[in-house]
Order: sequence, then C-alpha cells, then structure tokens
Amino acid sequence: MTGGFEDFVHTATGHVPYAYQARLAAEGLPGLLKAPTGAGKTVAAVLPWLYRRLVSAPERTPRRLVYVLPLHSLADQTFARVGEWLDRLGRADEVGLHLLTGGSAQDGLWRRRPERTAILVGTHDMLLSRALMRGFADSQEMAPVSYGLLHTDTQWVFDEMHLLGPALPTSVQLQRLRDLLGTSAPTRTMWMSSTWDPNGPGDRLPLVELGDADSQGGLAVRLNAVRRIRRLETDPERYVEDLAQALDAAHVPGTQTVAVLNTVERARALHRALREAAPDREVVLIHPNFRAADRLSRLAQLADTRPGVGPGAQRDRIIVATQALEAGFDLSSRTLLTELAPWSSIVQRAGRCNREGEHPQGGDLLWCRPPTGEDPDAEASARWLTAHEGDAVTSAQLRDVRISQYTPPLHVLQQRDLLELFDTAAGADVSRWLCAAADLTVLVAWRSWETGEPADDEPGPGRDELCPAPLADLRQMLDGRAWMRDRLDGRWRRAVADDLRPGVTLLLDARYGGYLADQGWAPESRTPVPLSCGAAAQQSFSCVSWVSLDQHLMETEDEARRLVDALPGLSAEQREAVTRAARYHDLGKCHDVFQEMLRGGGGDPPEGLLAKSKAPYSTGSSSRLYFRHELVSALMLLHGEHWHGDRADPTLVTYLAAAHHGKVRISVRPAGAEAPQLLGVRDGDRTPPVQLSSGERFPGQSLRTAVFGPGPGPGSGPGGSAGSWTERALTLLDRHDLGPFRLAYLETLVRVADWRSSARHDGPVDGLTG
Repeated sequence: MTGGFEDFVHTATGHVPYAYQARLAAEGLPGLLKAPTGAGKTVAAVLPWLYRRLVSAPERTPRRLVYVLPLHSLADQTFARVGEWLDRLGRADEVGLHLLTGGSAQDGLWRRRPERTAILVGTHDMLLSRALMRGFADSQEMAPVSYGLLHTDTQWVFDEMHLLGPALPTSVQLQRLRDLLGTSAPTRTMWMSSTWDPNGPGDRLPLVELGDADSQGGLAVRLNAVRRIRRLETDPERYVEDLAQALDAAHVPGTQTVAVLNTVERARALHRALREAAPDREVVLIHPNFRAADRLSRLAQLADTRPGVGPGAQRDRIIVATQALEAGFDLSSRTLLTELAPWSSIVQRAGRCNREGEHPQGGDLLWCRPPTGEDPDAEASARWLTAHEGDAVTSAQLRDVRISQYTPPLHVLQQRDLLELFDTAAGADVSRWLCAAADLTVLVAWRSWETGEPADDEPGPGRDELCPAPLADLRQMLDGRAWMRDRLDGRWRRAVADDLRPGVTLLLDARYGGYLADQGWAPESRTPVPLSCGAAAQQSFSCVSWVSLDQHLMETEDEARRLVDALPGLSAEQREAVTRAARYHDLGKCHDVFQEMLRGGGGDPPEGLLAKSKAPYSTGSSSRLYFRHELVSALMLLHGEHWHGDRADPTLVTYLAAAHHGKVRISVRPAGAEAPQLLGVRDGDRTPPVQLSSGERFPGQSLRTAVFGPGPGPGSGPGGSAGSWTERALTLLDRHDLGPFRLAYLETLVRVADWRSSARHDGPVDGLTG
C-alpha cells in the first residue's frame, strides 16, 4: 500500500484519522491515553500499532497486540470491526485475529504461529488469567504457552481501565515485573481512560491527550454533542413496572432508546415487561450470558440500524442491556436510561446517548436508583447528577468531572506470587487479582442422553454450544445434572462443589432447563433447552504415516531452528538450548510401554523405534495409566553427560525437553493413587539404546526417579546443578538471563516446534471425526 497513515486509516475505516491518532502512529503507543468516550479510542489502539508493525516501524513494534476489554463487555463487536479493517486493508491473511471470550476463549490457534503478527481481542478475565499462567477456560497443560507469548513481543492495551476493578493494579504490576525480570522481546502496556482517575497507573507514564487540532471537524461534533440529565422516580415495590412505563413514555418514535441496568436479572425482567406491554415493538436484550449463535444474532440485529426519515432518525426500538455496553461498543441513542452506578460507568453509558451528535437538539440522559444492591461508589454519582438536574452536558465535560471513587483494599500481585504461579502443578486461585467473586463465570453447554448421563466417549462441547454463566448460580445445580471431565482419566463424572472454578466447562442435562433463546442464561427456567448445533462432527486430522523416533526428533530440531532464526531477542545459548531440547524431547518414547502402545492398534508398523503411529491404527491403549514419555526423556538426559555441549546449559535443555507437554515442569507429583509409580514410570525401568542420525547414542539405562521426589535430590548441595528436579528447575527461574517470562517463552518454542513437526505427517482421515 502506498501513502501514509491517513490513507491507511481511510482505507480501513472510510474516515480520516483524528490528529491524536496520527500522533500515535508517528510516536508509538504511550503508557496512558486519555480521551472522552466516543473519541475513537478503538481506532487509536489498533490502527497506529498496525501501521507501525506493517509499514513504518516493524522492527520497533511488538508483533502481538492484545486488546483487553472489561470483564462484562461483549468483545464480539470490537473483534468484528478489526476484522473488517484487516479485510479492507488486504491484510487478513497476513495478520492473525483471534477472539478470547466466552466459548471462543478455547481457541488455541494463536499459539501455533508465534512469529506471525497477530491481534487478540478479549475480556480481562480471560486474558489476564493467562498472563498469570492460570487461564480461565484454558487447560493447565497449555498455560505455559499462553503465558510465554503474552509476556513476549506484545503490546497490551486496556480499554477503559477504570472498569477493570482488581485487574487494574494487576496489569500495572505485571508490566512492572516484566520490566524488572526481563523478557525476550519488549512488551509494553497502554491504558486508556475516558474519565479522571486518581487511582490509575500513575503520573510517570507517557501521556497522550486530545489537542487543539482534535477540537475541529467531525470529532468536535462528537465532543460537543449534548444530553440533558433527568431523574426518574420509581417505587422499589414495583420497580420494573415503573421503569417499563417510564421508558415507554420517554421513548421518541423513530429513534433508538437504550436502558442499561446493573444486573442481568433486572435486565431480563425489564425486557419481558416491555415486550408484554407492547408486543409489536422491537425490544432487544443484550448481555454476555448467551450462547454464541443467540449472542451474535442480537449483535447483528443491533448492527441493522436502517434509520427512519428525517435528521437524526434511527431505527425505532428499545435496547435493554447490562454493563456489556460500557466498553468496545459503538452504539448511539436518542434516549438513554441508566441505573445509578459508579461515575466511570455513568460516563461510559452517557457516551451512548447522542454519541455522534446526530440529534442537534440533544438527547435525554435519564437515571434512577435501583431497588437493591447499590455500589458505595454510586452515591458520589448521585450527588453530581442531582446537582446537574436539567443540565445539558457534553462528553468533554463528563470526562473532566473529578469524582474520586472509593477504592476497596485490593490484593496486589507481588513478585513472589508471580514466581509461585509458575509451578502449574500447584493449585492456585488467581481470581482475587482479577475480579470480585460475584463476577466469576463458568462455561456451560446442554446435552441430552437416553441413559441420563454422558458416555465416556461423549465429545466435549464446541465453542458455539457454550454459554458463560455466573459461577454462583452453578452451586445450586450440583444435584446430579452438571457433568465435567475428570482431569486425570478424561471420563465424564458428576461435578461437585470443589470443581467450580472460573472458566471450567460443564455439561448440563437439557431436560432440566436453564436457558431460553430470547433471555439467555435463565437458571430458574425448567423449559427443556434446545440443543445447539455446535456438537456436530467435524473433519479430523491425524498422522497418516508411521514416523520413526529418529525422524521425528530431527524434524522437530529443524522446526525449532527455523523458529529461533525467525524470532528476535534470543541469546546464542537460548537458541542452542531450544534446538537441542527439540532434538531430545521425545527420547522417552523409546520406553517399552510407549512402543507397545504405538504398535498395539494394529496395522503393519515398521521395525525400529517409533514416535508416531499411522491412523487409523493409533488406538492402542497404554499398559500403564498416566504414563508420560517426557518424564522418561528427562531421566535419560539427567543420568548421562555424554550429550552435554559447551553452548547450552544441560539443566536448561533437560527442563525444556521435559516441559514440552506442560505436565513435567517445576514440581512433579504422582497422578491419582499410582504411587510408587510416578506418571506411569517405575523406579528401575530400563530403556533400550537409542541411536540418532546426528551421530549421538544414548545407551540403555536403568531409570532412577528419586530426583523427582520431595526434598533434596541425590548429590544436592551448594555450588552445583545437582539436586532434586524442583531445585534444578528453580535455579533456572532465578537466573538473571532467564526468569519466568523468558523461560516460559523458551518452553513455548520447543512445543511449537513439536506441533509443527507432527503436522508434517497429518492429514484428513476417513471415518474419523472429532
């Protein structure tokens, strides 16, 4: 593409950039961006970064952009807008775009191409939990990969930082710790705000605000658009009925009215009341707790704005919503009603009233007190709104209002917390650093079974089946109708209270209800739930040839070398450690248990040690439950020094080889009741000799698992690498040239190389679905 940033933005959006957006393209994203609601912050966050990454400063711009919306937001609209921009720019094949929210949070494709320019859009619970290595709706085994990439070569952007709650200080601490402990490639953060906030990231950050040049043209129209403040009085005993009547009276025919309520329950009740009062009127309900198809159909309905006749005319309808509209949502209305809320929420909601100045006479901003559950911070909002009853206010005026909001005591992430979280074998709840307990959600899907329970081979739910639901609501459903996969044996079992943690996936019996297509999550409903089409079988890809162990190891080393050559920031030792770990990662597959499993599915396997079996003959079962070949790889490397070189630390190489499935990392514990075995490996097991085409030979040996036991390992002591496995791994965390962020990134590169070498032999397999 020829031309500068102005042409770039015009091609993407059809508009010319505002002056402050052009400044970001020239200078890079600052630490803090302050701009009124409706001033184009989404464009400012994405397109300047994209222009610099693709056109003007690719070597100085992080290759990943992580766009973070507050917890209750609907990220779909931001995701769709960015997708449209990439399409118009002709860059959709060059830039990966991924949605991490709700059921889509299980999308792992973004992890497979770390060298690719990519944009991730999601909510702060899903993204920051991954940055803490305890990703909601992410598997424990994949957590180090998400962590490694999110802390390397990444530009974080937090939209409306004042809506993040406990996640705001967590995001600040993570950037501080990245700066302190080091990353393989620069990782930065920009926080965006529409309101004055004394409790933000601080005054030391580079700041960009709107300048004089932004007070002209189209942006000036938005900044000067007014809405008149008026209070609605309601009777707490008949709150919803009063609200419905007031909205009906305030609604101007031929325009759009929006009502934003603080809870999903009241929003659903108001939606029902409005539809009952006027069945022919279009009333749209928006909140996060819908299955994907129902949520997207509502968003498509909102996107169909087909206006009426005359200046400022809009589609004649009423939209009932929750906090979902507060960020990442480009929507305007003639009349907007908001329940009393903290000032930051009031400003965001008000920004959806006469947003574009399309009503020259101004819009109406109505507010009321909810009957219950008021936030302590809301009283300051009430005082200001009461004092300005009848006033017409602009977005710029709302931005400059100085209301100090009460900040409750928060859990502050410390360096010791971050290091403890690096051990994924240790259970840890990170929700205290992210959101209030009432905001925690799980993912649920509905199925029906003739036997009343899922079979062992029941497939997991697809992302289109999944519906976010409040974790607290599920506590009332642990009466036999909620099922989950057991993490150890993979079988479905009834969920119990200890299973309820943020992001967990549950299957519910559709016969007992819990969901209505027009209402979303409805725990009180007993209407059977229609099944989603998300469980439909899809084409499966599996290994289509027998692959020898030596071939797989050499191909994985080749993929690792390609990766480290394509990525910046790695030292010579780190590059060597990644490629050597890739060469050795699957040595443990030489173990008789694994070889018998590969050959146990039938077919005509070739002689010699195998790494992969040919589909459909890959159905052999292991003779030892929980057997982990990478533990054998680690033991083979630990008990022989002949493979050591002088260009990479053997401890680092061994750790990276062991960690390539995310199960053998800092601490390793028996699975279930398997002791004295350790992940299916017995002390004294023998491995056969392994000859590699690199010329290296690993002699047969007797495996000794004591190094993975508790306490000091054999030969432990000061001054050497000997010691228990955990002691050795922790020395890597303590190294100034590694630390948690670099170490996880190196793990990631070995794992990606393994995935890619395996994919060389993958293909569609007839008759297999999954």
